[in-house]
Amino acid sequence: MGDHPALADLQLIAPELATNALVHGAGAWVRMTLRPTDERERRYWRLTVVDPGLSTCVPLPHMPGPDESRGRGLWIVDALTCGCWGTDRTQAGERVVWALLPRD
Repeated sequence: MGDHPALADLQLIAPELATNALVHGAGAWVRMTLRPTDERERRYWRLTVVDPGLSTCVPLPHMPGPDESRGRGLWIVDALTCGCWGTDRTQAGERVVWALLPRD
């Protein structure tokens, strides 16, 4: 992937999603994957972060106050992916947060 245009965005998104999973997921581990995928006739990199799913909170961007130093990460993810991110659960109940970035 070396000098691929999506690399800089992935370098921002990956630690944000992993940190959110560790802080808000209430588990002791996260699993991250990056895979090429084709969806809706387009080619993407699919970044997936999985945590044990112990938290009942659904990851959503919220508007932080002017004095808050945290809380902007999912806004960054949303902007860099043009809204192509979301959350699911595995059959085992783990929380999955995914983001798509163009491969072309």
